[in-house]
Amino acid sequence: MEHIFIQGKNRELMPLVLLHGTGGDEQSLLQLAEIIAPDASVLSFRGDVSENGANRFFARYADGSFDLASLKEKTGSLIAEVKELAPKYEFDAARVVAVGYSNGANIAANAILTNDASFQKAILFHAMPSGEEMPDFALNQTAVFVTAGVNDPLVNAAGSQALIDGLQARGADVAALWTENGHNLTLAEVEAARDWYVAQHD
Repeated sequence: MEHIFIQGKNRELMPLVLLHGTGGDEQSLLQLAEIIAPDASVLSFRGDVSENGANRFFARYADGSFDLASLKEKTGSLIAEVKELAPKYEFDAARVVAVGYSNGANIAANAILTNDASFQKAILFHAMPSGEEMPDFALNQTAVFVTAGVNDPLVNAAGSQALIDGLQARGADVAALWTENGHNLTLAEVEAARDWYVAQHD
């Protein structure tokens, strides 16, 4: 995938892997990274699936449901690419924090839930479960920050709660922030994500 890497001022900080929402690109979440961890290294991807010209990380059907075959394939590719780029850019792939919004959050969540060699930490803005039956390996070493909008027209509250429940049921440490907003990302969510990120270093 097309990507950019920005070397952080503090290489001791956990690097961020940025995964944009539908229609975004590798530039879309850079401002969020500046708020969450301004001195951390950043690896930001552009999804390589096109939906009527809009960049996505995996395909979906016309009714909005996920193409599970595409999701599985692209999830594996994303995990492999992070690991392949780690030595090139001299960061530890095991320490990265995936930061995803919407479509990007969905593929990050799927990576955590389906691949035991995936992200150990993630910030998921407005994610939803894929609906696929999940494996049952433990997530005791995984920490996730999830935000959701009770009035989100694209990800209903039940879907957000199902994702949270699914992570917690397998032992993940989940912190959740619910807002009254819709699918849009708010400054309050990003600032809460920053506080969570800082706490992970304590």
